[in-house]
Amino acid sequence: MRVRKATLSAAAVAATCLHSAAAFAPPRIVAGIVKPPITSPKVGDGGVYCPPLSASGPPVISNWRYDPSRGTVSGTVSNHPTIRDGERITTSAVKNPDALNENLVVQTKSGSRYKLTNIAFGAKVPAVEVKRAKEKAVKEAKLAAESKAKAAVVEKRRLAEEKKAAAAAKKASIAAAKRPSIAPPKKSVAAKVTPAPATSQISPATLRKLAKSTFSLTGTTVGPGGKYLLAGKPRQSSGRAAKIWTAYLADPDMPDVPAGFDGGDDASTVKQLTVKLSPDFERLRLENTNYDKVQSGLFSGRFVKKTEYVSGVPSSNRALDGKVSALVIESGQYDLKALLAARNGAPLRGRALRDAAASAGQCIQAVHSSGLVWTDLKTENFVVVSGDNFNREVTDADGSMGLPGVKGIDLESVIAKGGNPIDYTPEACPPEFARAFMEGYGEDFVLDYSYDMWSLGIMLYELSTGQPYFQKKSPSIVTRLLCDNAFEVDVSGVPDAKLRDLIGKCLSLEPGRRPDITGFLLHPYFITTGFGPISF
Repeated sequence: MRVRKATLSAAAVAATCLHSAAAFAPPRIVAGIVKPPITSPKVGDGGVYCPPLSASGPPVISNWRYDPSRGTVSGTVSNHPTIRDGERITTSAVKNPDALNENLVVQTKSGSRYKLTNIAFGAKVPAVEVKRAKEKAVKEAKLAAESKAKAAVVEKRRLAEEKKAAAAAKKASIAAAKRPSIAPPKKSVAAKVTPAPATSQISPATLRKLAKSTFSLTGTTVGPGGKYLLAGKPRQSSGRAAKIWTAYLADPDMPDVPAGFDGGDDASTVKQLTVKLSPDFERLRLENTNYDKVQSGLFSGRFVKKTEYVSGVPSSNRALDGKVSALVIESGQYDLKALLAARNGAPLRGRALRDAAASAGQCIQAVHSSGLVWTDLKTENFVVVSGDNFNREVTDADGSMGLPGVKGIDLESVIAKGGNPIDYTPEACPPEFARAFMEGYGEDFVLDYSYDMWSLGIMLYELSTGQPYFQKKSPSIVTRLLCDNAFEVDVSGVPDAKLRDLIGKCLSLEPGRRPDITGFLLHPYFITTGFGPISF
């Protein structure tokens, strides 16, 4: 949940909260954004909005995921007559699960009705999967029929050649028998006919149709010469004005088809990219500059690779053409928040937890060594970019598989050390900033590296326990808790003693007592548990 600079006021925090989304990653499970009050909502216990019993329309489930083993849908609920907005629920088994799709009202077998909005990042839409399976079956049946027909032609040709050769041999044998000969006539051997291999050529029109259905292409391109093909539906960036798209590099010989796609069943070789489009040219230019600074400094960290930045990017869509800038980066399969949600609250353990912590530490090392403060370190801003092991990583209870592909994303809010924040996330900000915000000078708060060390401790607490530190608390309540003189940090829920000690140090209420990033990476948790090569 990001709070824009324009709304940094104590009155706004106490007023209300709205939903928002995270950059380069799926929408948050529970999120809010502090804004000036527009209406006077009904507020229940804990400051969370609760719709009245007469709320129109069925309850809405967002960030949803379908469980085929149980036939249920789970996600974040809103507009429910008895359950608070932002709570996670799991429905009973649904009717007609093959038809499940976004923006659809579904009914459970028990009679309840829910409206499904955006699906969770990394999850599969059942209706789309069923459609793809049918299209694949039709394609396979067509290819099989074509192959069978070609094989029949080849077999018919072979039989004709054998019949012709047999007739010639018989004729030669009769002729030889009629004339005297010293030696017996040689037997005529029928010529062997080798069937020509059956080949299947896909027409350009068919290939385009297959590409569109396989990758959910929208038909919109961005970049010089239609360089990138946009796919699926966009996600909202934390910057609000920007949209995050899945994209593919276009084939130069067939612009409507992703490079490397040949129409076969294996589409995993086609490289997926992420394109961030924003009408705020200056904000996106700043993020591009931040990527350049961080990845070209003394320590490059473990951030996603930036491919290209285009200001005023050309597009086949008139609404976008020259009106937005584009930042093209390496694409993640899913983020750490989505992984924890799929594990139903089960925390990371062992090697997987250590890999994620090390990646986060190395990203902070790259940012701080460049004289910058991230200000937006959280689980949504770390994605897994390698492999297709989501289901295995969800069930990896002891973390033995590890998470070697964890990388950082979203440098939109990075500011030079000593500067002032342009926006912030209440759940990740340190107590000293919360007090400055409540006292009315949040816009003038001077950023220091200790800000990120607090955020790093909060993120590691969530990864190691499976739950956010301020679980089920609204942003306004979180801010008030951090300002309370009686507030004390409790990390007793962290199982690993070494990691518990490290998180406790990062969450020191005194900024000067928090470790710097070098001290963090040299902590016994890494040194004695197999951190491996260290970059500093």
